[in-house]
Amino acid sequence: MNKDPLDFRKEQINSLPWIHNENLKTAFPENNLARLLAQLGWEYSEWIDYWMENNGSNLAKTFWPSGTKLDWIWGLALPLLSDIQHNQSSENGRRLFGISALPGCGKTCLGKWLEASAKILGISLKVLSLDDFYLPSDELDLAMKDNPWKVPRGLPGSHSIELLDSSIDNWLSSGQIEAPQFDKALRNGSGDRSGWIKSHADILLIEGWFLGCYPLDHSLDQLKMGPINSIHLTSNEKEYRSKVQEKLQSYLSIWKRIDKLWHIRLIDFDSSSYWKVEQETKMLRTRGAALKGESLHSFVRMIQTSIPQHSLMNIDCDVRIEINKEREILQISLENRMKR
Repeated sequence: MNKDPLDFRKEQINSLPWIHNENLKTAFPENNLARLLAQLGWEYSEWIDYWMENNGSNLAKTFWPSGTKLDWIWGLALPLLSDIQHNQSSENGRRLFGISALPGCGKTCLGKWLEASAKILGISLKVLSLDDFYLPSDELDLAMKDNPWKVPRGLPGSHSIELLDSSIDNWLSSGQIEAPQFDKALRNGSGDRSGWIKSHADILLIEGWFLGCYPLDHSLDQLKMGPINSIHLTSNEKEYRSKVQEKLQSYLSIWKRIDKLWHIRLIDFDSSSYWKVEQETKMLRTRGAALKGESLHSFVRMIQTSIPQHSLMNIDCDVRIEINKEREILQISLENRMKR
């Protein structure tokens, strides 16, 4: 039996995250979201009506992990999808989007949801990970050989930048996407390429944990390269961090090509460490291989120490979404990206 349309609308309204319901209260200011939507050409109430009519709360719901909060959907996922939709309908041609967020925060699930939702709505979108462009295993092992954390991947310098550059060139000229696919479960969790992705899209989105991260300006306070909270760097870590800064230079050509960059910023940097452990534990359970034990501990320390937290917390972006350790959205802000 079909529900009465008025009853259905009441259910939708009650599912909005800012309704004054003890279980649905959120922290992000509604007026900040309204300002972002205005930049995209939406009047706030019209935007809400549009996504209510398109069942926004339940769109591609199977791609969200259980327990995904409604404020994540209404404060991040739907606004980002609206931005993508707005750019596809513009006369700007093909557009390159980016999502920058620390490991474990949920950017991979967000990317899968975006791609599935775009397909439902007829939006031409393909999502890739910077991780898909890891070097082939032999080259990757060589590139990671002397890092003090003994991690098999993840650091700047572990990606094939020339291949990424040429893939973007080919997509811009033809709309065709050809990219390697990386499987982190292969080689007992060290990962390896597992094939090629071939697709066509008007909008391409790339996500990565240090996407948009620039090398530190030498004029900045050098304390930002020093101890992090209670973590003290070893002499080897300090030396290798300088190498990481040099490696970041090779990524700048990619950062400059991104038309719109969204940054999901953790107010508590350490939360990423807990989430990374959860992520690898889940992969071990579902795939039978993942980073574990000392290897996982070293990978977490690499995230905490290889790039200054100052850099990762201040990504030069167009839109910044601040979240806490419960992944609740606290702030939505428009930024003045410099695209250096």
